[in-house]
Amino acid sequence: MRAPLSTLYGVGVSLLALLLTACPPGPAITTTTTNVGLSVGTVVKTGGIIDVTNNCGSAVPPAPNVQAFWNGLPPINRRFPFVGFEIWRNTFDGCTTTRLDVYRALVTFNMAGVSQLKGLVKSAALNVSTRALPAGVGAHPSCIAFTGGAGTLDRFGPNAPALPVSGNGTLTQLQPADPFPVGTNTVFVFPNPWTSGPVAGATNPTTSLASGTGGASFTMDVTNSVIAALNGGFPGMSWMLTSSVEGPLAAPSPTSVDCKTSYAFVLSIEHY
Repeated sequence: MRAPLSTLYGVGVSLLALLLTACPPGPAITTTTTNVGLSVGTVVKTGGIIDVTNNCGSAVPPAPNVQAFWNGLPPINRRFPFVGFEIWRNTFDGCTTTRLDVYRALVTFNMAGVSQLKGLVKSAALNVSTRALPAGVGAHPSCIAFTGGAGTLDRFGPNAPALPVSGNGTLTQLQPADPFPVGTNTVFVFPNPWTSGPVAGATNPTTSLASGTGGASFTMDVTNSVIAALNGGFPGMSWMLTSSVEGPLAAPSPTSVDCKTSYAFVLSIEHY
């Protein structure tokens, strides 16, 4: 006697389930995260208002010495470039001379060093975070809590001229007439006041969080940019932090303010 179709169907389902149970699952696909090597640099340019109406022969307090500041840093600190500004006001005998030192931070990631990851990228993120906040936070409207003197994060295109950067960090002092490096586009403007969460208007999805040590970090999705750089064989990818105050000064400053802020950069690639 032939078994009913319903019985045969039930036996077939049971056999299929048994076969599937007996087959071990395939190996899980694992990923690895690699941080890209980088070179950094600090660029500074000095300008300001000179008081010619008073006797300003003496400088009280002494004007900042940019090179002496840099030379006095431990070598490890030069690997975290500075962005922001320092305003010096000469208060000698009613003098109103004001000097503005504008700092920008540069970073170039060595994409040639990770060229073997072409075709293997799952995701990539750029993290920009404060390493050391200045004493002047809160002393000037543009020297704000959590982010100090950072104004914008700018991106450079693949054909940008070589930037003054090195693995150990460099300092480049520009003359007043020299132009700053010019990025291809602005990724985002640092919020003022700073707030946690998504950064409005960012060209790459960006989220900011408090660091827990008084500063803040910004993490952006750069997956598409990294894939394009690897596919195009670009030797590097570069970004720049501009200062929240870049001048020119409209009037003498009532006080001196130090808003030089040290930043760290990490470009991480998750890959198969």
